[in-house]
Amino acid sequence: MEKVLRRTIVALILSCQLTAAAPTQETTQACTDIKGALPGKVLTPGLLAAEYAFETQKYWSIIPRTDGPACIVQPASAEDVSTVIKILLKYPTVQLATRSGGHDPNAGHASIDDGVLIAMTDLVGATYDAAKGLAYVKPGGEWNDVVGDLEPSGVTILGGRLGIVGVGGLLLGGGLSFLTAQHGLAADNIVGWETIMANGSIVNVDATAQPDLARAMRGSGSQFGIVTTFTVKTVPIGDVWGGFCIYDPSQSDALYAALHNFIANGAQDPKAAIIFTDLLLFGGVGTKLVYYFYDGPIPPISGPFADFLKVVSPGCLPRTQKYSELVRANGAPVDLLEARTSFRTYTVPFIPTRPQMYSEMQAKFAEITLPFLTSLRPTSQFSLDFQPLPSVVGKISESKGGNAMGLTSSDPDLVVLEIQGAWLLPEDDAVGYGLSKQLTDWLDKEVPKWLDEAGMNKDVYLPLYLNDAAGDQPVMQSYRDYAELKALQKSVDPQGLWSTRAGGFKY
Repeated sequence: MEKVLRRTIVALILSCQLTAAAPTQETTQACTDIKGALPGKVLTPGLLAAEYAFETQKYWSIIPRTDGPACIVQPASAEDVSTVIKILLKYPTVQLATRSGGHDPNAGHASIDDGVLIAMTDLVGATYDAAKGLAYVKPGGEWNDVVGDLEPSGVTILGGRLGIVGVGGLLLGGGLSFLTAQHGLAADNIVGWETIMANGSIVNVDATAQPDLARAMRGSGSQFGIVTTFTVKTVPIGDVWGGFCIYDPSQSDALYAALHNFIANGAQDPKAAIIFTDLLLFGGVGTKLVYYFYDGPIPPISGPFADFLKVVSPGCLPRTQKYSELVRANGAPVDLLEARTSFRTYTVPFIPTRPQMYSEMQAKFAEITLPFLTSLRPTSQFSLDFQPLPSVVGKISESKGGNAMGLTSSDPDLVVLEIQGAWLLPEDDAVGYGLSKQLTDWLDKEVPKWLDEAGMNKDVYLPLYLNDAAGDQPVMQSYRDYAELKALQKSVDPQGLWSTRAGGFKY
C-alpha cells in the first residue's frame, strides 16, 4: 500500500511539473483522431494529466519514465489496437511504441517521447481451456498476474522467473524460464498469436498453418506486429521448491565449482534450474545470490543441483511453496529498486576445461566497476548473472517448430549472461552503460582465446538473448537465419512501420 501511495504522489507531482511537449503537427492530429475514434481511452498531458503522468511512471527503470508521449492509448481489445494503427498509417512521420509490462529498461523500446504510446494496461491476465490444454494470455501486466490466474487449474505456462517481469516482452523475446530444460523457451510453447499487422489488420497467426511466421515471432520482439492475445500450451504445476540464498565471498570457490558442474550435468535432471548472480556493491564489495528452483515439492539430495545446497548459508530462503508464491517472492526485492537501470547480454559456450572462467568474468567486471562504485554513488550496483542454457533446449525448440534464435540439437551447452547496472543520476548514464560494454568488449577478445586453449571450435554459434540485451546490441544480426528472417519481416511490413517507426530491436 505504501508503494502504491508513493507512486501516486510521484505521479501527481509530475503532473504539475509537466510542461507542454513539442509534438509535431502530424502527431497532434493523430492523437486527436485516435481520441475521437476511441473516446475515454486516450490520455494527454493536458487532458487527465494526473492519469497521464501516472501511466508514464509504469516502468521498472526510471530511465524510460522521463519520456513524454504526445498521447497514451489504453486499448481494451485487438480492434482498438487495429484502429490506432490504421490511423497512424495516415501520418507516416508519427513515431509509436507499445508497452506491455514495462520491464524493458532500454529507452525508446517500450517508451516514446512526443509520439504515440500504446499501453496494454487493460489487456491483462490469462484464461485456461482445459479441453484443449491451452491458455489465452494477454500481453499487459506482469507474470504474477498470469501465474496467479492459471494456478487454480493446476497448470502454468513458461514465463518469467521473477514475477514482476512483463508478459508480452518476455514471450516475444524468446523467454528463459525455470521450466526451460523441460519444455524449451517460453516462446517455443506459443501456438497462436492474435496480431495487429503493419496494415492494421487483425490476423490470427497459427503455428501449424503458418510455421515460418510462427518461428519468426518466437524471438523477434515486436517486429512482426502487436500481439493482443497469445495462445500457449500449458504444463502441469503443483507445489515447487525454491527461493534464493545469499552467500558471502568466502564461499565463492565452492559455488563456482557447483556452477560449472551444474552447467555440464544439470540437464540430467531438467526439473532443476538456477540463476547465479554475482552482485557488486559500494566499494567493490561482492556477494552472491543464487535463485533456486525445483519442479517438485522436495529437491534432490544428490547430483549437481544438490551440490549447491551443500554450501551452507544463513541467508537461505528456499522452501516448498506454490509456484505463484515463488515468482512473487523472487521479484519482490527487485521491484523495490527505484533506479536508472541497464541490461546487457552475452552468450558464452560451456568450456569443460575452464572452470575458472566464471571467477575470471566476475573479477574483470569488479575491476571495471570499482572506480564507479564509490561513496559518491553509495546505492549504485552492478551484477553479472550466469544463466545455464543446456543443449537439450535446442532439441526441444526444433521439435516444436523452432524459433528466431535458431538453437538446434547440434548446439552445445551455453551460458547466457545478463549484465545489469543500477544508478540514480542521469549524468551517470553514459558511464553506467559504458561499464557493461567494457565487459562485453573484453569477452569479445577473451572467449576466442579460451576456446583456442581448450581446442574447441571458435565458430560455435553464440546468439544474443533478446530479453537481456542492451539497445545498441545487434541481437537480430546474431541469429543464424538473420537474412531469411529479415526478408520475412520486410514482406509483412513493406512500408517499415515496425522497422522504422516503432521501438525495439530491428532486422
